[in-house]
Amino acid sequence: MQVLPFGAGRQLSVSIDEPNAIMRGAGLHRLTCRIRLDARNTIAGGVPIALSGWAWLSMVGMDWLGGWSTERPVVTRQGQPFDATLVLPLTDEQLAVIEQRRAGSDIRIQFDGNVVLGFDPAVAAGSENDRWPERSFQETIHIYRDTWVRLLSQVSAASSLAVVVPIPLDASAPARVGVHLREAIRKVNNGEYGDAVTEARKAIDAMDGKSQGWQAERQIAAIKKEERTFGQRLGMLRHALHGLASPAAHGDDVAAEIKWDRENALAVIAGVAALAACAAEQMVGTEVLTGQEPAATASWPSLKPAKSPNTS
Repeated sequence: MQVLPFGAGRQLSVSIDEPNAIMRGAGLHRLTCRIRLDARNTIAGGVPIALSGWAWLSMVGMDWLGGWSTERPVVTRQGQPFDATLVLPLTDEQLAVIEQRRAGSDIRIQFDGNVVLGFDPAVAAGSENDRWPERSFQETIHIYRDTWVRLLSQVSAASSLAVVVPIPLDASAPARVGVHLREAIRKVNNGEYGDAVTEARKAIDAMDGKSQGWQAERQIAAIKKEERTFGQRLGMLRHALHGLASPAAHGDDVAAEIKWDRENALAVIAGVAALAACAAEQMVGTEVLTGQEPAATASWPSLKPAKSPNTS
């Protein structure tokens, strides 16, 4: 709890509780928290209060979450505490990033806020600073893992799958993977499902890079399933996705019989994105793909998020 002075002897205590709900929406959800307010018998009832601010995911570095506001207009209550409801919009993608950052642990959200008192007859004749005072505050909320999991369960039925693939902003192979995946999603949104699958295949080709480090499909297939390494199993996933996405780029009779729709195209894109995310996490190079020691110039660059809010 923080007590904010507003001039002319007026005070307002502000305290934000941990989130109490996530209201699901069509890809955009509302995280809500209770704000406890108390004028401490220094402000008359009926004075309007404007509360707003911004929120950060405060874990490894500071990740911007967006602006928050109150659900309804707020006015003081004569001689008694009163409440407001903080609303923070969160997209499916933001929820996915939060899940990646927390990695099964608790989370912390930092709320930066501004409070502006409206017209108060008691100080109408006072100075301008007393008539329209503005104060700022900051509060960090710790959300336990079990509480967060319970909140997420409220949106699971309506939230879409979001795979987080950190992409560097350069001309490297991982950056090209991101370009192709973004283009694939754009084409899906435009109804160009076959072209979207072709972009997903290009992402796989970019993932291969200049060094074809993936072990051949026949070589992996010749190994008993229970004896395959993790890298070999990733290799089989790569070959399966590449084979699934290949017909969209061809004009033969078999390819012509395949009719791509939104769900099928998204299945391919999600698979390729998941493979790219796994490759990023495992620093996929020749060591993972073939079981050999990586050459200095052949390893896949790490895409693990840096300790910075700029990772996308």
